[in-house]
Amino acid sequence: MANEDEAAIRGLIDERVSALRERDAARAVAMLAPDLVAFELAPPLVADRPTDAAATQAWFDGLAGPVETEVRDLTVHVCGDVAFAHSLNRLRVVRKGGAVGAFWMRSTLGFRKRDGEWKIVHAHTSVPMRMDGTFTAAMDLEP
Repeated sequence: MANEDEAAIRGLIDERVSALRERDAARAVAMLAPDLVAFELAPPLVADRPTDAAATQAWFDGLAGPVETEVRDLTVHVCGDVAFAHSLNRLRVVRKGGAVGAFWMRSTLGFRKRDGEWKIVHAHTSVPMRMDGTFTAAMDLEP
């Protein structure tokens, strides 16, 4: 069963990557639990409407192309109806007007299986910060 659950979670992550690439907001939020707790890159400290397809679509509408996401070193741990996954992810987007954003980040996702279906209940994305006194985000790091 654990192998089936791990495969389902990996499939869910693949589906999210595909939905982001295709800028499909409804699909991008479909795998999120309504009680999701999200600590994402953009303010605020805790995302107040992380499952809102309209907010996701507004972000997509500011882009000139796909949201390219590379997931690297994905590890999934499953125990009963709870699981978590962690990986290094590369995000690359081109904003309307041509500005390119591309960087590596750390991702941790928490999952719960409810009514036989896995959903993301916790999301945490971060980039390291420089501890040299500048406290700037280290956006130039690569694995």
